Amino acid sequence: MQSASELFKTMCRDVAITLNDNEFVYFLDFSHLMDASRGYNFGNLTPDYSRFLKSGLSQLKYADNDCSNKFCVDYNSVTDSICMLITRICDELIRQQPHNYAAKLKWFQHMVDHPATNFREALQRILFLNQIIWQSNHRLVGLGGLDSLLIDYFNQDIENGRLSKEDALSIVENFFHILHENYRDKSNMLLGDTGQIIVLGKSDKQGGYIYNDLTLLFIQALERVQLPDPKILLRVNRNTPRNVLETAVKCIATGIGAPLLSNDGVILPQLTRFGIPLSDALDYTTSACWEPLIGGKDTSLNNMTTLNFMRSLNNLFMRDPLTKIDTFEEFKKRYFTYLAWNLNAVKRVIGMQRLQYDPVLSVFMEGCFESKKDVSHGGAVYHNVGITTVALANVVNALLNIKDAVFEKKTASLISIKKMIVTDFADMEDWISMLKSRVNKYGNDDNEIITLTNEITRFVSAETESFVTYLGGKMKFGLSAPTYIDAAKDFPASFDGRRKGEPFKVHISNEESTAYTEVVNFASALDYGDNRFNGNVVDFMITPDFINNNFDKFVDFIALSIENGFFQMQMNVVSSEKLIAARERPEKYSNLIVRVWGFSAYFNDLPEEYKDVLIERALKNERKAG
Repeated sequence: MQSASELFKTMCRDVAITLNDNEFVYFLDFSHLMDASRGYNFGNLTPDYSRFLKSGLSQLKYADNDCSNKFCVDYNSVTDSICMLITRICDELIRQQPHNYAAKLKWFQHMVDHPATNFREALQRILFLNQIIWQSNHRLVGLGGLDSLLIDYFNQDIENGRLSKEDALSIVENFFHILHENYRDKSNMLLGDTGQIIVLGKSDKQGGYIYNDLTLLFIQALERVQLPDPKILLRVNRNTPRNVLETAVKCIATGIGAPLLSNDGVILPQLTRFGIPLSDALDYTTSACWEPLIGGKDTSLNNMTTLNFMRSLNNLFMRDPLTKIDTFEEFKKRYFTYLAWNLNAVKRVIGMQRLQYDPVLSVFMEGCFESKKDVSHGGAVYHNVGITTVALANVVNALLNIKDAVFEKKTASLISIKKMIVTDFADMEDWISMLKSRVNKYGNDDNEIITLTNEITRFVSAETESFVTYLGGKMKFGLSAPTYIDAAKDFPASFDGRRKGEPFKVHISNEESTAYTEVVNFASALDYGDNRFNGNVVDFMITPDFINNNFDKFVDFIALSIENGFFQMQMNVVSSEKLIAARERPEKYSNLIVRVWGFSAYFNDLPEEYKDVLIERALKNERKAG
């Protein structure tokens, strides 16, 4: 069997080179992807683009007298194979002579022995490395903090008269189109789920906000191209200037679902308490959606599996005798017992995973060269694991309904509730409307709701904080997950009024809440400490008119929400009327974009059940507003 480095060499030799008249060279040959069946594959990561921008490939290699183990040999073999591919590309550029081929030829020739020297060349180098990572069968490849990575090249070209801001805007638009071109082949769970995330903005050590011309330009470019992919995450803090927030809101108001807002004031303290030095935490990016990650240094797999909070409650009803439970506190203890068992199963599954030997990723991940170890052997600086969670909102609402019906009003018994769950509320439909109509529910700014939510997440934290992977990594979790539909398929009914198979609640949301500020207050009161920072997204449905008719007030709302302390926030800006029309006449709405979980997609590309959830949420939101 060929080794990983030999497989990569074969790929670089055989991959089909496709050139066109685009601004940049970028091609993917999905018939020559590397074999990725030798262990758990790395994905949802951001390589270290800065290494490749600042050095030629020859400078990244080990010297012959320093090549002291098999990894070093494989590492050098990978760089040699990339150089071979570069030579092939240069030969094709000379042969085919596409638009601007002389500049492209120079960019690729420089990759072997020289750093990038200008804005266009730096973008080409980012695209080429991104292409290499995709071609070697890594999924959901992030793009990193591009405003920070590229600003020196941009400023130098502006000062030297080689570039204007309007030119740069056009170039970035072309960059977006190139990355989006293969979105169907790049997509993971659903069309549009490509993981191509660009992170903009950052904080300094004193809590000040750092942004530059490219921060705004990238957002403006995305607003102009109106593509669902690549996506943008904007890091913010309480000192983010109003013009940055206004630029973000203008883009959000178009309905493309970006940028997602990530609150450094909440996230950075959690990263440092987890053991990440502030100097690295300040440069965090995210995995494919929203899970914080130290880009270029971090091979933490933040989406290893999903914990379904409702499974533990269902197991309690199906497996427990339900006797000698006289108080709600005793019932909660039983729930936590079953939750601990489910968490043990999660830990067993993750504990058995062994990662695939990956010298390709190792070349572009800080720590591997220095330690002379592959990423699969712990070579990267960080190598933790993360899980997502689903149905917390449903569990909180169900538990409070149980408290109310069984232990306070005495209108039901645990045995009768079990019957409702087993029969999917057969002949008891009146209970569904009663359960769904409870006033205080997940997402409300209510002390009982907040206390119960934090109690559950603290329990999960306590049960997982001592877990250690075979590489010495720790476990983290978050309250947002992409599986709110898939995890609910065929899942039994639950005592929040949800029938069998109906979706779970989406992230941190509450369409029945009377005000957006209430959901933000709820989210800001949650405890994200210890290891609870693996993505916690407030998710809103908003009509375009609401933002456009109240633009300044909406920017005020965002600024106050950052100050209040939400973790992350994303918005679907679309009316139910348009969604319903698009479902009925898809040919008229081929460019309609919606936010799905941590990515945006064309509405027409979504399965029907996702369209149904969006329409239902939009209708509820509009009834609330009305």
